[in-house]
Amino acid sequence: MVGLTGISYKTSTVNIREQFSLSKEEIIPFSELLQKETDISDIVVLSTCNRTEIYFSQNKYDFQLAAKLVYKTLKHFKGIENKYWHSFYSFANDDAVRHLFEVASGIDSMIIGEDQIIGQIKDAYMFCTEAALTDAVLMRLFQKSFEAGKRVRTETKIKMGTTSISSAAVQKCSRLFENLSDKRVLLIGAGETGGLVLQNFNKNGNPKVTVTNRTQEKASKLAARHNCTLLPFDQVENHLYLYDIVIVATGSPVPLVTRTMIENSLEKRNGKNQVLVDISVPRNIEENIEKIGAVELFTIDDLQEVVNNNMGKRKECIESANRIIDEIVNDFSEWLASRSLRPAIKAITYNLLKVTKEELSGYKGKSEETQLAINEFSKHLTQKYTRLFIKNLKEMTANGKRTDSLNLVNELFNLSDI
Repeated sequence: MVGLTGISYKTSTVNIREQFSLSKEEIIPFSELLQKETDISDIVVLSTCNRTEIYFSQNKYDFQLAAKLVYKTLKHFKGIENKYWHSFYSFANDDAVRHLFEVASGIDSMIIGEDQIIGQIKDAYMFCTEAALTDAVLMRLFQKSFEAGKRVRTETKIKMGTTSISSAAVQKCSRLFENLSDKRVLLIGAGETGGLVLQNFNKNGNPKVTVTNRTQEKASKLAARHNCTLLPFDQVENHLYLYDIVIVATGSPVPLVTRTMIENSLEKRNGKNQVLVDISVPRNIEENIEKIGAVELFTIDDLQEVVNNNMGKRKECIESANRIIDEIVNDFSEWLASRSLRPAIKAITYNLLKVTKEELSGYKGKSEETQLAINEFSKHLTQKYTRLFIKNLKEMTANGKRTDSLNLVNELFNLSDI
C-alpha cells in the first residue's frame, strides 16, 4: 500500500508548518525512529517552505492506522506536544499517487505551475534512495511523478506568463525598453525578493545591475553571487541619476526614495526618463513622485494585475493537466496491481513444474528417443497450461485489483508453503 501523511500551506500557517519541517540531516534519524516504532522503513520525505509530506510503502497496517503512526512518530521526533492532527491530510493508494502527481505538476503549488517544486521532489527522492529508504514501489511512483510533471508543463500552458511580483517587475522593464543590456539598474534591497529580481534579469536582457542595502554584508553577498556592482547605501542619493531603472524591494517602514531625491536626479539626467519600480510593502518610494513628468512609477498594485491575469490563465489549464494526471495515475495503478500477481504467478509456475518433474521421474527407463519426446511434450504441456492459468488469473482478479479472488488463488496453489 502507498500512503501519504502531510501538512501544507493549504492546511496550516507557517508557524505550525515550520515545527514539522525536516532538514536533510534529520531525515535518516527520523526514518530510523519510524522503523523502530512502526516497522515502516520505505519512505520519501518531501520538506519545503510550503509543505512537509511523508510518502510511505507498507502492508502491515490498515491505512488510517499507518497514517496516524507516521504523524505520531513525526511529533515524537520533533518534540511537539500540542495536537495538530487536524492540520494534517492523509491519502492512500490512488489518492496518494494523484496528490504527488499534482504537486509535481505545480497544480498544488501556491503559484500554479511553478518549476521549483519538481527540483525539490527530485532532490528528496534522490536523497532517500541513496540512503536506501525507498523500495521498488516508491521508486516507480516517483519516476512516474517526474513524467507527470514534465508532461503537464510541456503539453499544457500551465507555465504561461509571469506569476510572481519580482518576475512581473522585470517583465515590465523588458516591455518599456527595447534592449535592456545597455541599461543601468539600481536594485535597493538584498533580501529574497531582490535575489529573485536578479535571477529574472539574468534570464531577460541581462542589464548592468548595481546592488545596495542598509546591511552592506547582505548586499555584498548578493552582488558577488550575481556578478553585480556594489554601491554603499549612504551613496544612493548622490548616484541615483546614473540609473535608468531603480527597483526598490526592502522591508523599510518609511520611504527610501523621496521626491527631492528624484528631482535632483532628473536635473542631472538632462531630461532622460527614469523608471521606478516599487515592490515593497509598505511602499518605499514616495507616492507623489508619480506626478513628476519625466518619471514612470510602477507599484506592487500595478504589477499584481499582470500576475493575477496570468494566474487566471494558468488555472484554465488545470482541467487539461488533470486529464494527463488521470492517465498516469491509471498507468501506475495497473503496474502496482500487477505486482500483487507475482507471488501467485510464481506459485502457479512452481507447482506445475514440480508436478511435471515428479511425473517424468517415472519414465527414466525408457529409450533416449522416447525420453526426449516425453520431455518435449511435457514441457509444451506445462507452458501451455501455465499461460492459460496466468491468463485466467489476470481476468479473474482484474489484473490484481480484486484481492478477494487473488486470496482464493493463493490458497488454491498453496502460496504460503512456497
